[in-house]
Amino acid sequence: MKTKKEKEKILKDLVEKFKSAKGYLLISLLNLGTLEQKKIRDILKESNSLFQVVKKTLVYKANPNFPFSDNELKLPFAFIWNFDDNLSGFQSLKSLIKEGIQVGIIKGYFEDKVLSKEEVLEIINLPSREELILKILQNLKSQIYKLDYALQFPLRKLAIVLSNIKK
Repeated sequence: MKTKKEKEKILKDLVEKFKSAKGYLLISLLNLGTLEQKKIRDILKESNSLFQVVKKTLVYKANPNFPFSDNELKLPFAFIWNFDDNLSGFQSLKSLIKEGIQVGIIKGYFEDKVLSKEEVLEIINLPSREELILKILQNLKSQIYKLDYALQFPLRKLAIVLSNIKK
């Protein structure tokens, strides 16, 4: 059992996280054992995110405007905090799902909007920022090659015609 000072420290930490986090997910703890939780923590550390199990009463004290009701949070849950704009914490769940870890998403919250489970899954399946930049660069590169070919073709055709005339 935690002492009152420990709970106050957790409460201050939660208040700070609610202020600084760009978004968070609520996931179910029912099918997550200790090993799975450790794996989640390790993967999230790499993406500037955090996995945290917190009691519901402390959550409501830390954020009186918490957008989820008691009825929505009947299952034991944990937070996945995302502290950057590119949602890397949400998207890191993609690698967890590929590893076979069953992550039961309850709800999400991002930019003052409550996200349903379906919306969270859509965000998770979006390509990462790096993948999108790579696709744009590849597309630009192919367009440049096409333009180069289109500009060189008339000159090549002229050279062939002139060489035929010369013969």
